[in-house]
Amino acid sequence: MSTGMRLPFRSCLFSLTEIKLESLLPSARMDKQMAEAYTLLGIEQGTGILMLDGKRYRLGKAAGFLIHPSSVYELEADEGGELECYLAIFRVQRVVGVEGNDGHPVELSPAFPLAGKLNIQPLGQWLKQLRALYANRVQEQELDAFKQHIRLQELLYYLFSRNAQASSDQPYAAISRTLDALHADITQPITVEQLARMANLGVRQYTYLFKELTGLTPSEYVAKLRIDQAKKQLLFTSDSLNAIARQVGFHDVYYFSRRFKQLVGQSPKHYVDERRRELRVVALYYGGILMSMGVKPVGANLTWWGGSAYLRKIEATVMDVGAAPSLDEIAMLKPDLILMNDNNRADYDNLKKIAPSILIPYDGKRSVYEEARIIGDLIGHARSAERLSAQFDRKAAESRKRIAAAGIASEKDTAAIIRIEENGTAFSIFGDNYGRGGWAVYRGFRFQAPNKVRQLMASGRQVEQKIPLRLLADYTAEADLLFVVNEGEGVDRVSDQEDWMRIPAVKRNRLFELRHEEISYVDPLSCEAQLELLTELLVSGSASWEHPIF
Repeated sequence: MSTGMRLPFRSCLFSLTEIKLESLLPSARMDKQMAEAYTLLGIEQGTGILMLDGKRYRLGKAAGFLIHPSSVYELEADEGGELECYLAIFRVQRVVGVEGNDGHPVELSPAFPLAGKLNIQPLGQWLKQLRALYANRVQEQELDAFKQHIRLQELLYYLFSRNAQASSDQPYAAISRTLDALHADITQPITVEQLARMANLGVRQYTYLFKELTGLTPSEYVAKLRIDQAKKQLLFTSDSLNAIARQVGFHDVYYFSRRFKQLVGQSPKHYVDERRRELRVVALYYGGILMSMGVKPVGANLTWWGGSAYLRKIEATVMDVGAAPSLDEIAMLKPDLILMNDNNRADYDNLKKIAPSILIPYDGKRSVYEEARIIGDLIGHARSAERLSAQFDRKAAESRKRIAAAGIASEKDTAAIIRIEENGTAFSIFGDNYGRGGWAVYRGFRFQAPNKVRQLMASGRQVEQKIPLRLLADYTAEADLLFVVNEGEGVDRVSDQEDWMRIPAVKRNRLFELRHEEISYVDPLSCEAQLELLTELLVSGSASWEHPIF
């Protein structure tokens, strides 16, 4: 049999991971899933909808699909009855050094060239094989497990024998290509005639097969696609209704509003007001900013960015998705929005399949309050962001008055912030915008920064790490005050070293050691609390300071 594509059976092994029968009650929806392995979907009974990587497909007994790893899918049953579907999950392992019949190594082909909707006719054979796999999903004997392995190979052979010729001239493949074109650019006006020509089909045949595949006519599908994009724009931009209508392909804002209400059940304004009140956000970064604005994320990377003493109660009710988050776990949280910075750039393409994902790159020159404004604009909390900024400024002015009354001239005095590391042989120095109380010290109190710290801040880097302790005076000799952040190593590691003892702030007892959970975090609530903490320390400590000796 000439297949028109390279089959992977000589270069790969296929093993069944799991087969399950999922049941959905009428109108019920399965949580969004991210496939971790290849997944065969077959219908035992009922009808419904499959959303696969944003594309909509009609499900019925004659529907069979192959879902590739990292694809995002969800199932929904129709109102009329229960939906039961098999999900056969299998893994593909490449075999290195396999030789062909001529003795030469076989070139490794794509792991599995089939995808999407499959030809599963005759239906009886397809269901018979799925039922046999499911019925024998538990094996106690090694021989039974081997037989189950063979059943998978037979099922894959069955699919290839009916789908290996799937190419550009097959109707469903051609319609799938037009779906890809629609999703690639929803703003361009397009007619059914144009779509049919793209698929090399007549208009009537194209419309019939399109509805059979998706459950909607082409015009209904395009309208739904545009309205779904408009929903994202309404929630996560401050653009006008007129601008959003144009951006998603509607040239008449009144027609857009009417169509929106027909498909969504409420006007654009009511939709935004309701959805923003219950917005579900996963914050792989910027979680502290959200919490400061009164928006509790449903999930956040608390492994790296959690732990502030001032957010502890809120964080206790937020799911920690970890530093290397499971995409499947994130999908199950049903987020409306995923926020991240450069740390998760590699996952961006997969994350945006789960929900609208916004990557705000790290910028050492951008303040936490500027970030709060960006995020506030995104989620409709602009006023909260402005309130937090004004609140900090007001408290900072009060703190400057208090320490001035204690004899501390903050706008003239110089302060440095360091961290001891490398078993007391090195240190880090921090600027105003890298946590560690920098915002309170340099922006709140307005202490001056030593010359090398000013250079660091101007560069946007904000931190220099693993500096040999012998160079401590180069960075801190100008400092009237020295703040030491204890992130595992404290002052006791260096207190008997000559390089430490000759620092002026140490000699004058103008030294403050601060705990990691109290001082390291940079979010609006933590910045305010750090300002209050440092104010109390400065006021209470000033009476015991030694004066400089001239």
